[in-house]
Amino acid sequence: MIKPFSKIRKNLLAEGKTSRYLKYAIGEIILVVIGILIALQINNWNENQKSKKDERYVLTEVLKNLEEDAVLVDEIIIQRQKAKNAIFALQKFVNPEANHVDSLQFYMANLLTFERYFPINNAYEILKSKGLQLSNDGLTTKISRYYDYEQPKMSNSILDIEVTILQIFNNPNGLFRFFSLIKKDERVVVKNPSDPIFKEELSSFLLAFQDNNGGTLTKLLIFRDINKNLSQQITNELKELN
Repeated sequence: MIKPFSKIRKNLLAEGKTSRYLKYAIGEIILVVIGILIALQINNWNENQKSKKDERYVLTEVLKNLEEDAVLVDEIIIQRQKAKNAIFALQKFVNPEANHVDSLQFYMANLLTFERYFPINNAYEILKSKGLQLSNDGLTTKISRYYDYEQPKMSNSILDIEVTILQIFNNPNGLFRFFSLIKKDERVVVKNPSDPIFKEELSSFLLAFQDNNGGTLTKLLIFRDINKNLSQQITNELKELN
């Protein structure tokens, strides 16, 4: 394509048509510039489409992780609610006037059960490896906050429950000495439920653990709402990208 243009320019110069030559040269430059701009436009469009494709993939994976995370959190919430009910029932039992409480072994099992929370954040690690480059800066900030702040905070609170309960099982001189049988998540059998010393020590534990369990349960409910809100925002963003 260059050769025909070059031949035309030579012919115009040979014929002494300088003004026409200049006009032609300018037109040729404009065509080249337009060609370059079109090529850049196409390249930018291709890059933009690739970027959107990558963003859709990462956001879809983050959404899946959030949904899996929500399932785990819901399971832990159920157990913390069981512990809350157990605390309420056992507080009645430790009353000096109370003789016994129905299903004591099961309330004790619900009280002394803990959960392990394994945060799911594989997609976020992929997103971080790409430099957190999302088209929606606000969504980027919220995703980052969820995984870098909210999730670790929730994990620490759940771990605190585990540590507190394991201290009982690892201390043969504490409440553990009153148990004749322990089946995790099923039942804890007390040797002598009417033992006043047992009731006194159980009462002290309930008083301290009530705030611990209640605080964790409250954080779990808030965390679940944060999870749902973030999932909805990502869903909306995926609709926009599509």
